[in-house]
Amino acid sequence: MSFPETRDEIFRRKEKNKILIAAHQGTSGGYIVPNTIPAFENALKQGCDIIEVDAVMSTDGDFFAFHDGKEKVILGVDQDIRTMSSYEIASFRCLNSSGTQINQKIDRLDDILEQFKGKCLINIDRSWFYWEETIRCIERHHMPAQIILKSPVDHELLEVLQSHEVEFMYMPIISTSAQIEEVLKYKLNLIGLELIFTDLDSPLIQEESMRSYHSKQLLTWVNTITLDDDQVLSGMLDDFRAITVSEQDTWGRLIDMGFDILQTDWPMLLRKFVDESVSIRMH
Repeated sequence: MSFPETRDEIFRRKEKNKILIAAHQGTSGGYIVPNTIPAFENALKQGCDIIEVDAVMSTDGDFFAFHDGKEKVILGVDQDIRTMSSYEIASFRCLNSSGTQINQKIDRLDDILEQFKGKCLINIDRSWFYWEETIRCIERHHMPAQIILKSPVDHELLEVLQSHEVEFMYMPIISTSAQIEEVLKYKLNLIGLELIFTDLDSPLIQEESMRSYHSKQLLTWVNTITLDDDQVLSGMLDDFRAITVSEQDTWGRLIDMGFDILQTDWPMLLRKFVDESVSIRMH
């Protein structure tokens, strides 16, 4: 399937479902560890369309699904996983949500790609530290219509992606209008834009801007995940506010603003909200 055909199919699915739901590191809790096959299976059962997979590379070149910086929480060690060999990484038993060591391992990226081949869209995140190696790893699985690569806007990264004859979709992480202009200079399979905004006055998300993105056949991605008290990714229209205050005034508002993809930690709640909203409007 060519990139235009893949893009058209994704847009059709988006129109059918009203939005696409991306599950942040799968859906975890209890015995299910983030960024693992059980977490991704759980997310799909809860109605997500896209699984977000963080990728790290071992010192000897193997890829695993893990968000660097979470070693203390998930592995119980204070060491950058990217400084470990594949043997070291594979030897860890993860900690559950209570901090107890369990018989869950960190999954290899190869195993995850094979497990979900033909099942859903897969966003590969945090792999830009080793862009060339990441591309070679993913190419082995022959699933370009499922893979969305993501990265910050960086000249070297964009050059690598443009010069490499791959069919993977690409989505830049955008926080300024200038970054969009930069990305559009390159010949890429640009499927959409991940928009980061700290407040609702950002020029990135105004009605005219959103119309412009859609006129270029670009999907718009917003992170409704709530990471901590300091990082604001969606102008305070986030999962926490949706759950504690109002789904309509948060998720609903983002959908009304024109966002096509919402990344969440709560895919089942978001899917339920979207389905019920559509049902109410139809009646």
